[in-house]
Amino acid sequence: MKIRLKQKGKCPPKLTKTFLIVSCLLGVILVLLIQFTIDTWSYVVSNKGNYVDHEAKQDIQNYLHSFISTEEATEVDNSTLDVSSSFQDDRPPHCTLDQLKTVRRQLRPETCFGTIEDPYLQRCSLTQETKCPDTSNYLDEYYNELQMEYLEKLQQQQQQQQPNNNDNHVHVEPFVGLSVGCNKGFDALNTLRRGTFDASLSKDDWRMEMAKDGILHQSVCAQNVTLPFQVHPNMIAHPPRKGTVHCFEPVPATVKKLQSASINLGYDAKGYRVIHAAVSNETGTEYFQSKAKPGHENGGLDNCRRDVGNVDCDIQVQVLTLETYTKEHLIGGGKDSPIHILQIDVEGYDADVLYGAGEDFLKRVEYLEFEYNWMGSWKNQHLYDVIDMLDGIGFTCYWAGNQKLWRVTGCWQLYFDVHTWSNLACANRRRVPTLAAKMENVFQKQLLVDDMEGTKNKKRAKPSWIKHEILSLDPIMMTSRYLSPEAIERAKIRKRIKELKKNAKKQG
Repeated sequence: MKIRLKQKGKCPPKLTKTFLIVSCLLGVILVLLIQFTIDTWSYVVSNKGNYVDHEAKQDIQNYLHSFISTEEATEVDNSTLDVSSSFQDDRPPHCTLDQLKTVRRQLRPETCFGTIEDPYLQRCSLTQETKCPDTSNYLDEYYNELQMEYLEKLQQQQQQQQPNNNDNHVHVEPFVGLSVGCNKGFDALNTLRRGTFDASLSKDDWRMEMAKDGILHQSVCAQNVTLPFQVHPNMIAHPPRKGTVHCFEPVPATVKKLQSASINLGYDAKGYRVIHAAVSNETGTEYFQSKAKPGHENGGLDNCRRDVGNVDCDIQVQVLTLETYTKEHLIGGGKDSPIHILQIDVEGYDADVLYGAGEDFLKRVEYLEFEYNWMGSWKNQHLYDVIDMLDGIGFTCYWAGNQKLWRVTGCWQLYFDVHTWSNLACANRRRVPTLAAKMENVFQKQLLVDDMEGTKNKKRAKPSWIKHEILSLDPIMMTSRYLSPEAIERAKIRKRIKELKKNAKKQG
């Protein structure tokens, strides 16, 4: 540490003995303070394991680097946007402090404060920005490249084909997709279309078939009208890639419609398989309501579990794990054959589905989407633990927005522990480094956007919030794993006070 003294002239010729002693003492005290700060910092990193990122030491080095050279840490030139070479084995580097602050400006933590008290408000920036993701600028882009490779192989095969040989299929591994919590089936249908390049799989036809009796619950994210994966016009003259999508749905009325639509449209012969079952972390049976409206998007395991004795919960449905299902039904390609896309939306039990899948299964998955919220098992689980588990297997995960991504793996922040409805997308960097690089490029470009326009409900922190831990800019607190029990308890007390005031106002 260099201390420069600005001098207007020469030092006084006669320095008193007292002044020399005081100067020496001040110097010793300053050195001791610096050493104490370093020792304290090291102690916190090594002893706060429950509330600090498991690689906090590396994080702190990154943060200290950003303090030393802020301009170097925030500067992102064109070379940093091409990161494909770094995804073969290793995950991308931890975010610097400046990068974390950029994420906070775009996904504002103060909007999530009220969500701790009442998640049903859905005002948190994580909800507002990720509730209906658009993955076209990385997932569709990646599969479009695969489609062009497939077309090229078809054309090469045609040129080399013998006149009497009528086999026009390219010999590539069949596509495999799983949609857990399939609901009305639009996402599963588009996944099959994306993976097989089959233009005959039509969202419009599916919508008409599913709603032909006039009873179909509205889609929250309008999957029934969003654009499907774009199949290249040249594919129409060629056979599509072989493939299947496994559509898991437990609600009886919805399953009936899915099965009918698949059979009537002939999509079952094209690989659209409907499985009447719930998926969790252990096998068994669970009750569901036979009278539930078809396509209702809030129908999950929690409905009858929290309402024991409800006479409407009258049908027992099989509960599977992905581990057991794949051993029985997905063994054709071998135990290491890829699961190309896994989508999970099970109203609060997403983590259970992942834990029940097992490591061997998850290692086969190339691309993963799942939902995070406050319901079901999520209320007693932490997103950090799921991200950490997936990271160990090889996944890099992101908050998935409207053609935007914010990395969670290696960029953890405390307010991510606020349980709120949101969506995440993950790429297996060991299996699909090209897709993983595309997703990281989207994130790196997003960091260049200054004070993003799209974040809704922007508001400044009220004075009473300023000391809340999710608003802290202290590096240790920012990267803590879990909200403290005290913060959660305070939120519950505030909610109870609000309810009492509201009731008093009604009565008064």
